[in-house]
Amino acid sequence: MKKILEGNIRIIDRVNGWREGVKEAGAILLEKSKIEERYIDAAINNIERLGNYIILTDGVAMPHARPEDGAIETSVSLLIVKEGVEFSDEEEKVKLIFMLASKDNTSHIDVIRKLSNLIDDEEMIEKISNASAEIEILNFL
Repeated sequence: MKKILEGNIRIIDRVNGWREGVKEAGAILLEKSKIEERYIDAAINNIERLGNYIILTDGVAMPHARPEDGAIETSVSLLIVKEGVEFSDEEEKVKLIFMLASKDNTSHIDVIRKLSNLIDDEEMIEKISNASAEIEILNFL
């Protein structure tokens, strides 16, 4: 995970709603030419259409879209929102937004496996949520 996330982490205090959170997480990949802007729009549209299926566990979301929606390279960004952001009234606030992009239908499988292992580790999620710098997070990994 360290290699996948290196240079793709941003820590902010707050966002104005979940859409802004998804846009900020996507902007990290957009700035590095890993996705096209339309990929972010597609991820937002998916959530609006399908609901909060992207909430993986308490406090963790993984917005994504289809490869043909503008994914250029398989990659992941991590946006940490210190104050958290509500995706719905029913869910706990999300502090970690992992934006996943896959250039095809298979290259993301290993990335998802690694992300799954990370997300299953509640202690690690807590450490990442409380981190104040990218280097701190990379050292945890």
